[in-house]
Amino acid sequence: MRDAARDNGDCHQSRRLRLDELPSNVTWSYGRGSEPRGAMAARSRDERGYSGRRFVLVSGLVLLAIWGTLYLLFRDWRARYQKRAQYGASYVVPAIDPMVRIDPPDVAPEAWREALAQTKAMLVTVTSSNLLDEKQMRELQIALDGAARRSLADPKRAVTELAIIWNSIADRGEFLLKDSRSASGVRHPRPKILPPRPAKPAPRPGQDA
Repeated sequence: MRDAARDNGDCHQSRRLRLDELPSNVTWSYGRGSEPRGAMAARSRDERGYSGRRFVLVSGLVLLAIWGTLYLLFRDWRARYQKRAQYGASYVVPAIDPMVRIDPPDVAPEAWREALAQTKAMLVTVTSSNLLDEKQMRELQIALDGAARRSLADPKRAVTELAIIWNSIADRGEFLLKDSRSASGVRHPRPKILPPRPAKPAPRPGQDA
């Protein structure tokens, strides 16, 4: 009887399976066919770390772009504001300087000069407050020039012209004349030589107060 271990019927010797070779074979096959769990977890952590770093980088670039845009807008606004404030201090406020040469009747010279000083201080606050744009700044300059010319032509009108200036500013930006930090609550008190500000007319029915 022929040995089945040596001859399998086709004249070729069959290879015996050795149990001591099984672990290495299984390990080799597992490594070739799939990835160990530890390696997969490490790779997943690396991918998450890369995505997190990319998110932080992109967020930083976005914030930097926003900051740069806001800075440019603020710098442009500040330049235009400083230009208007300089224009007001150099051209608008000095428009009433000729009125210092006037001696209004029934007004003491000291009281008149004090009223003019108070008016100029008030105008400095208005022109440096960003309340007026360039067009309104020029309109105010023209109005002040006209008040000065009319006062020089007729000194009796000087007090009235100065009162009109205060009334116009109060109607446009009365909050600039107030100061909640002071005891009186007034930042620029109305000169004593001026008549009281006219009362505002009562609103008609159907109109806002």
